[in-house]
Amino acid sequence: MLSSIFLNIIANISILCTMSYVFVKLIPKKKIYTLDLKQKLWMIALACLASFLLMLFSVDLPEKVILDFRYVILILLVYYFGYPVAAPTAFLMAALRLLWGINPASTRTAFMYLLLGLVLPYVCKKLAKQFNKYAILLILNAICVSAIMINLFLLYNDILFSTAICLILLILSSSIVIVVTAFIEDLIKNRNLYLDEQKRAKIDYLTGLYNMRAFNKKWQTIPADQAIQTTAFMMLDIDHFKWINDTYGHANGNFILRQLATILTVGAPDSELVYRVGGEEFCLIVNNMSYVELKKAAEKIRSSVANKEFLLENGEVIYITISIGLGASTQKKDMKNLFRLADHCLYIAKDQGRNRVIAATMDNLAEKNKTE
Repeated sequence: MLSSIFLNIIANISILCTMSYVFVKLIPKKKIYTLDLKQKLWMIALACLASFLLMLFSVDLPEKVILDFRYVILILLVYYFGYPVAAPTAFLMAALRLLWGINPASTRTAFMYLLLGLVLPYVCKKLAKQFNKYAILLILNAICVSAIMINLFLLYNDILFSTAICLILLILSSSIVIVVTAFIEDLIKNRNLYLDEQKRAKIDYLTGLYNMRAFNKKWQTIPADQAIQTTAFMMLDIDHFKWINDTYGHANGNFILRQLATILTVGAPDSELVYRVGGEEFCLIVNNMSYVELKKAAEKIRSSVANKEFLLENGEVIYITISIGLGASTQKKDMKNLFRLADHCLYIAKDQGRNRVIAATMDNLAEKNKTE
């Protein structure tokens, strides 16, 4: 008998850990996330499946009472996902218990889960203002065990027996809540570390812009994106940047690069598509803009930099200029040649005296020598 109970407890813990692992996998791979309807439905379905499996490994008591750790699932859903996921799951847990057999024990248990599904999210929200994660989960666990104790007392009319059973249940479930929560938190921590590494791999450490690696990955997705009808590259770099480094030092050169990155992010048509692709070289990807609008946008960026006071570390002010090469495609998205065209236009801008925009289209390469 004792060995059977022990094995059922081990099975319950294994099911809960497996369920927790899948839950974390279903969470969007973002540090700040919201679940969409499909993800919520998957969460609820998984919780119901885990609840069913836990009932298969329950401990049977007199009066057709079954004890397991289904309520731990509800506690975790309440804490991590709130009412929209926990309440429907509680309703389905109640329905599953009735499908197991309709009797006084199942009826009371079903009602208990319905009540817990409504009460626990409210209690969790209140506790969050005063307690830490583990304290909140243990208090929610104690509430669930108290509800079970009331059910047992109403069925058996034996306060000592009900209290003894629930005291054992409280100790076991509290330990399980701590173990499973620690497992979930470790999974989430590792996932966040992975996300941090992913972010660092595509972010330029100096300016905070996306780097060349991210740029290469992004432009490869553009040809297949049906929402993008036309695209363009704005290649730009700082005029006489070597002289700036030699005159004011590399620390000030880096300081200027960071200031320029801010200007480009603010002035770009899409702040998410600004990249540092070289030492003082930047590239903007601009989608779904007419050729006239593209040239106006490039000129606006050039003039905003030319009129901007750039600070040095000692508080002095200097002025810098940039040259821009604009390569646009109004018909086909040939990204490699588009990049070469923008780079060639930038070379012409430099050759013709700097501080200017040279634009050309893939469809009319003769325009590449036109100066804005």
